[in-house]
Amino acid sequence: MIIRKASQTETNILLHMTITAMSESSMGLIKSDYYTGMNMFVPVLNSGAYYLIAIKQNQIAGWALIGPDFNPINIQKTGSIISIYVFPAFRSIGLGKQLMSNAIHLLQEEGYQKVQLNVFTGNPAKHLYRRMGFKEISSIMELDIVNHSSNSS
Repeated sequence: MIIRKASQTETNILLHMTITAMSESSMGLIKSDYYTGMNMFVPVLNSGAYYLIAIKQNQIAGWALIGPDFNPINIQKTGSIISIYVFPAFRSIGLGKQLMSNAIHLLQEEGYQKVQLNVFTGNPAKHLYRRMGFKEISSIMELDIVNHSSNSS
């Protein structure tokens, strides 16, 4: 297997694949919608993020979208693993771990002092992230105010 940075042509293809995978990776909370995906990922790519791709059997088996993190609470130079995906036919063979390891190594070479990622509740990849040393540092909480009664206390 080969893991390398994606070419511009591959990046364009992967952008569409990332949009298609949004629903699965968000545990169904974000629907795979072309315009939503473009609005999420094009600015990230334009801000210095790039794809790492895993090639196995002459096809793309998975990817990691990595780049700078712009969260203002980070006082150290922080990298982000924005998206990681392994196609179902290539799961359970260690490909996700290899992509993560390569992503972390590249971010370290680029001078980042720490790496963060966001993972949705229920995503089975969370176990991999923990095994690789990631720890939870915050929680995002949500309230659906459209369907929320005003007399909750």
